[in-house]
Amino acid sequence: MLILTFLVLVACESQPDLDIPGTSVEWDQRFDALVEALEEDLANSQAPGVSVAVLEDGEITFARAFGSGHPDRDEPITADSLFQIGSTTKMLTASALLRKVQAGDLSLDDSLADVLPELEFELDPTWSEQIQVHHLLSHQAAVVDSAPWESNPDDEQLADYSYGDFSDYYYLMNPPGLFWNYSNPHFCLAALITQENDDRYWPDIMTQDIFQPLGMDRSYARRTEAEQDGDYSSSFGYVDAFATQMSTVEMNDVYDHGWTRPAGMVWSTPSQMVTFADFLMNGNSAVLDDSLRQEMTIEQVNTLYYNDEIHYGYAVFVARGFTWGEHYYQIPTWFHGGNTMSFSSELYMVPEQGFAISILSSGYGTDFVYSVGTALTTLLDLPSPVTPPEYQLDTSQFYRHLGTYYDQYSVGEVIISQEGDDLFIDMPDLETYGYSVEPRLMAVSTDLFYVIIDGVYYDITFIRDEGQELSTYIRNRYYVALRDEADTGNDSEKRATPPPGPPAFLERANIPPHFLQSPSLPEPR
Repeated sequence: MLILTFLVLVACESQPDLDIPGTSVEWDQRFDALVEALEEDLANSQAPGVSVAVLEDGEITFARAFGSGHPDRDEPITADSLFQIGSTTKMLTASALLRKVQAGDLSLDDSLADVLPELEFELDPTWSEQIQVHHLLSHQAAVVDSAPWESNPDDEQLADYSYGDFSDYYYLMNPPGLFWNYSNPHFCLAALITQENDDRYWPDIMTQDIFQPLGMDRSYARRTEAEQDGDYSSSFGYVDAFATQMSTVEMNDVYDHGWTRPAGMVWSTPSQMVTFADFLMNGNSAVLDDSLRQEMTIEQVNTLYYNDEIHYGYAVFVARGFTWGEHYYQIPTWFHGGNTMSFSSELYMVPEQGFAISILSSGYGTDFVYSVGTALTTLLDLPSPVTPPEYQLDTSQFYRHLGTYYDQYSVGEVIISQEGDDLFIDMPDLETYGYSVEPRLMAVSTDLFYVIIDGVYYDITFIRDEGQELSTYIRNRYYVALRDEADTGNDSEKRATPPPGPPAFLERANIPPHFLQSPSLPEPR
């Protein structure tokens, strides 16, 4: 996931001379700055290639590929070569489920118990009654973010895993509907709802109900379909979930799991993705009526990042503006990024000007924000810039966070204390298992901090229940800790004892440390 805070990268002293096999080297001069930025970002990454498309007023005005289609050799790559788009897939998954809402098969207010009556959480059967379809699409369902990071391409895995390992072991980190917290399983469940009472598997629903009506004939939900297509890029990243070093990833090493697909496994091209962006901005009644399409880009929930400037719709980040250098442009911007183990994706839209850009690269965790910012500031007629909003840091309010919190499923006890103008954290259960926790929290704002666990930065946000003076929750993508009842006077049932062994949020995530990275945020103060 990429938060819309543009950071200018240090420019190289000289621009790399990159071949562009399979494409014309000629383009309108207005795209020169974008091309230079793409070359610079590609040179600063470990990806062998990158592909880009620009949409302006319903027309694709620029589509090119740069670099090679293979990390180890020069291999043709074109603007039509397939890349995996990662979590940008969620936009597509959401639109398919909204078609079911449009057809009257379900409503956004329906609970999981209503739409998937056979799905029951082993740890608490009442959870299915609390989660609404709306919560899933807006990342408010509070399901722990974990996924099977291995290949099992059987289409039946979407249902089998949901009614098996998912219902047996997954849990809610907090009551649904309280706040935004990103989690891949939300969209796996959304896809299961989509194919419920349908005689088609989810990949076929996507092809027939989304891709074909939009003319996205180069988009595929199954890896085998992309492989059979033949025009795809190899990549550079991690060959499996337990790899410690990046290497070349051939097509047969790219994992494809029937349950994880709807959260981030679709294959496509930048031209196809800006075609979908055109649908989001301008509509297509063959896919969705305008009212439901617009629900995708309405501010459904505040992410609590970037001074409340970034919200989330249904699988779309909705920003009120964007920062570039020292300037802030107050113009609505929609976006979603994506990462798999060896591919990265960026899709940005400026709906007021009918503009979209998609950048797909064949490397793990690549950063093409400089290219996106260059495109926005050189190709658009932007309003006059203003001073960027800054995170507010009021140390006099730190007292609200002090106390003991508890996460019964993963990190256990969390103790927050204060010395002077600094907050400190103690995670004794985590340290019992051998993890190193830096005691001083690094403040970004009054409520937003970094904690460093085994050298990895995790962002945490202190969140209050409505009407409360003291913070109630500590939120991280992978765990949520609740203020201990002793600090609140809550007479709720005594907290559960954490299970023996490593913390569940690290053990069950089943992914290596390089996936446990914080969203992009400013440098901590």
